[in-house]
Amino acid sequence: MSLTALFLAAACGSPASKPVTNQSASDQAPAEETAEEKSSARNETDQGNPDQGISNKASPDTSDTLAIVVGETDSDATPPAKQRQSDDTLFRGWSKPTLVLVFTGEQLGYIEPCGCSGLENQKGGLRRRHTLLKQLHGKGWPVVAIDNGGLINRFGRESEIKFEKTVEALATEAPKGMGYAAIGFGTSDLKLPAGSIAAVLAGFEAPEKNPFISANVGVLGFDDGLSRRFAVVKAGGVKLGMTSVLGDGYRKQINNDEISFRSAKEGLSEVYQELGAQRCDRLVLLAHADPKESAELAEEFPAFGVVVTAGGADEPPHEPTTLNGGKTLLIEVGHKGMYAVVLGFFDDKKTPIRYQRVPIDKRFTDSPEMDQIMVDFQAQLAAESWIGLDLRRAAHHGGKFAGSQKCAECHQKEFEIWRDSPHADATETLTKARPPRQFDPECVSCHVTGWNPQEYFPYTTGFDSLKATPDLAGNGCENCHGPAAAHVAAEMGGGDEALREKLRLSIADGKKAIVESCIQCHDQDNSPHFEFEDYWPKIEH
Repeated sequence: MSLTALFLAAACGSPASKPVTNQSASDQAPAEETAEEKSSARNETDQGNPDQGISNKASPDTSDTLAIVVGETDSDATPPAKQRQSDDTLFRGWSKPTLVLVFTGEQLGYIEPCGCSGLENQKGGLRRRHTLLKQLHGKGWPVVAIDNGGLINRFGRESEIKFEKTVEALATEAPKGMGYAAIGFGTSDLKLPAGSIAAVLAGFEAPEKNPFISANVGVLGFDDGLSRRFAVVKAGGVKLGMTSVLGDGYRKQINNDEISFRSAKEGLSEVYQELGAQRCDRLVLLAHADPKESAELAEEFPAFGVVVTAGGADEPPHEPTTLNGGKTLLIEVGHKGMYAVVLGFFDDKKTPIRYQRVPIDKRFTDSPEMDQIMVDFQAQLAAESWIGLDLRRAAHHGGKFAGSQKCAECHQKEFEIWRDSPHADATETLTKARPPRQFDPECVSCHVTGWNPQEYFPYTTGFDSLKATPDLAGNGCENCHGPAAAHVAAEMGGGDEALREKLRLSIADGKKAIVESCIQCHDQDNSPHFEFEDYWPKIEH
C-alpha cells in the first residue's frame, strides 16, 4: 500500500530561531544517544525568558510549511501469515533521516506477549522491541528512543521486579540494551513503594546514565538526585530537548506521601525557561496525562513541537493529531507495548517529517540480549517463592479443592475428555516454555487448579508446586465447576441425600457460568480470538 501525504501548514517540531542543522547528517554513522548536556552547561541566553533560543512564532516563509508523510501499512493491512521480519511495508520510501524519534509508553507490565494463543497472533514484548531498535540503528539512522512511562500496572513484589527489569532493558546502552534517552513516570509506576523506585534509580553509575526525567515529580523530594528535570541529547547533528510531566488528573490517582509533586503547569513553567536557555533545535514533551490535558499543555507551552500523550486508544492512530495551527504533533503510542510510533525528520522542505506506527509483531525476532533479561526475571521469581512475592492465600467461597483425579472416580468419560485436552497439560507447557514460567504467578494462575485467574493469587487449598500438589496440576475440572472436596466426601461417604443433591447442583453449573469461567483465562490479552461456540466442542462433556 502506498504512502499518503498529509500536508500541514506551519512548522512541526519546536520552531527554532535558526534552521535545524542537517548538512552532515546523511554522511554520519549511527549516532549513539550520549552527549547529555546539563542545564548548567555553557549558554549565553537569558534563563528568565523561555522564548530565548525557541521561537514560538511560525515563520511566514514557505519553507516552514511542512508535510507529514504517513505510513499507513502495518499489520492491520498485512495478514499475519504474510508478514516477514524485514517487511518492506514499514518505512517505505524513507531515505536516511536527519533524526529518528522512536516513541513508546504504557507498557503496563506486558514485558512479553503471553503466547497462549500463539505468538504469531500477538504483539508486544521487550525482545521484539529491541530488535526493532537494532534494525533502525543498523540502517545508519540517528535514533533516539523515548518512553512516556507506565512501565508496570499492578502492585506487589512481582511488579517491582518487572519495573527493575524493564528499566534495565530500556536504560542499558545500545546495542546490548535499548539505550533509551528519556523515560517519564507513569501513574502505575508511582504507585510502587517510593523506596523500590529509588533503589532502581540509585543504581545508575552516573546521573547522565539515568534516563528518567520529570518536571513535576520528585521520587524522594525534588532534590533527591534520582531523576533529572529534563534531558538534552544530540543525534544526527540535531540538538533535542526533552522533559516529562505527570498530568494533574492522573496525579490524583496516586496516594504516596513519600513522592513530591507539583502541578504540571508549575513544573513545566520552570523547565521551559531552562530548556529555552539550551537553544535546542527541537523540543519533546512527554505528558503522562489524558489527551485532553496533554493538548492543553501543548497549547500553554507551544515550543514543544512533539507532545506524547497517555490515555489514548489501545492502538495508535494512523495519523498524528495536530495542534497549535499545525506547529505541534500530539502522539499516541497505544497500550501494553504493542506498538511504537516512529517520527523521521528529513532535510526535505517538501516532506520534512514522516510518521510510522509500528506493530511490535512477529516480523521482529526475539533479541538474545533481552532473552537473558527474561531468564533473569523468571529466575528471580523462582527465588522469591510465593511467600517472597507476598502472595496471600485466601479461602475459596466454594470450599476446598480435591483435584481432577477425584472427579474421575465417578465421571470417567468426562475425565478422559479433559485428560486428552490442552487443559490437562497446561502446567507442563509452563515448564517447557523459554524460559520456564512455572514460578510466575501471572502465568500459573491460568495453568493450574485452584488459583484466582485475574488477581493472580492461590486459594487456600489450591496448587502450590508440582512436587507438593501434583494432583492440582493442569487447568482442572474445579476451575470451571468449583471446588469439589465437599461433593466428593458426600458422594463417597453416603449420608444425607438432600445434602448430596445440593452439592451436585452446585457443581453442575449451567452454560452461562461455564462461559464466565472460560473468559477468566481466555480473555482479550491471552486469547484474543476466543469464541465459546468454537472452543466448546473441543472439550464438550
